[in-house]
Amino acid sequence: MSSLARLPHSEVLSPQESVIPGPELEQVLESRAFEKTPTLKRLLTYLWEHQRENISEYAIATDALGRRADFEPRLDATVRVLVSRLRHRLKEFYDTEGSCLPTRILIPLGTHQVQVVRVRPETVSLPLDLLPAPVVNLHLTRQPGMSIRRIAWIELLLILILIFSNGWTLWLRNRQQQESERVQVRGFPEFWRHFLDNGKNAHLIVPNPVFFSWDNGLFARDKAVNDFSKRGDSPILQNLERRFGAPTLSQQYVPSPDFSGSLRLDRYLDPQGTRMRISTTAEVSASDLDHENLIILGNPNTLAPLQNILDQLSFRVDVPTRSVIDRRTLPGVPREFRTVEQSGSRIATPGIIASLPGGPGGNHVLVLVTTYYTSALVSYLTSEAGLRELHNAQAASGNHPYFEAVIVSEIDGSIPLRGKLVEFRPYIPQS
Repeated sequence: MSSLARLPHSEVLSPQESVIPGPELEQVLESRAFEKTPTLKRLLTYLWEHQRENISEYAIATDALGRRADFEPRLDATVRVLVSRLRHRLKEFYDTEGSCLPTRILIPLGTHQVQVVRVRPETVSLPLDLLPAPVVNLHLTRQPGMSIRRIAWIELLLILILIFSNGWTLWLRNRQQQESERVQVRGFPEFWRHFLDNGKNAHLIVPNPVFFSWDNGLFARDKAVNDFSKRGDSPILQNLERRFGAPTLSQQYVPSPDFSGSLRLDRYLDPQGTRMRISTTAEVSASDLDHENLIILGNPNTLAPLQNILDQLSFRVDVPTRSVIDRRTLPGVPREFRTVEQSGSRIATPGIIASLPGGPGGNHVLVLVTTYYTSALVSYLTSEAGLRELHNAQAASGNHPYFEAVIVSEIDGSIPLRGKLVEFRPYIPQS
């Protein structure tokens, strides 16, 4: 069902009619919903300016998002991710600040085209606190026997009553809003409440691996090479360079399990009012690592730019053997957790979920690292059973706020079935 189907008493304007006055469009772009989303603002402006054109993902990526000319939509889901987030932000705006506007900007599911819907007047209603207050005539006619001083005192009393009444109404409304926000946070699972309780924005980082490209259209990747300057370490890349010349760096690809996991996590956190931006490992700056709550997902190869964070863990994912290795080797704990082939399409594969303290800015860091199926770890962290299992493990270990956990996920094909906690320990910084 498209977004239009949920808007009663509305009509889609034709391209000739759909001209929103500048100030109204600016009201959308300058709203709280778009306050810290420069990329979404740029995307919305571009889609608005080209609403009468049949624009492609490639055009959006290169013209609006600043991607390179070798952007490949089949490999890189950036445009689809951002359009989905833009669709959610528009809904957030029209559900709150823009609920009284007579027109709405929509992006129907399955398209990149902007549509403008006019909401008929009978469906537009003002919140009670925005309705004009009744006019109270404070002028009193002097009755026989009433002194001017007495009339003045009565008028002053009425003014004070009105001031108190308006102040009480505003205080009560703010109190109800604050209580609503508290209830929303309290209703959130303990794990996510702790991760987000410092008031910082959430920043989801997905990997885009290092590819090498040539002018003839060839793309190549050596999983052992995650730094463009180290391509000389790969015999395969050296051979290709001798044949086709020097390659250029291409980072236009996000692995599908990381992409699907990021979408699921975004949809899970969005109804809770969590503002989360998504970027890739190639776009992360040093300031991001210290001032936002980070959610990092991928495997050791694709997360090579963030190796300093992975080095803090006592568990390590070994991609070639598809296993998790315990670098501390505690008594009674297996040194290695291996992937088990259960059938032709079904496997049980381990991964790591770690909650870590961030930098001096007081941020939190959540790491989801596995050999390939990070979407399975996201499924675990967004399920009641998984969160309950983590909560019980934390309680048993003294409710330490930071921890490392090994999760074994059962997967059929590419579909996560269930996850199970097999090892849990409080986080201890590596010396």
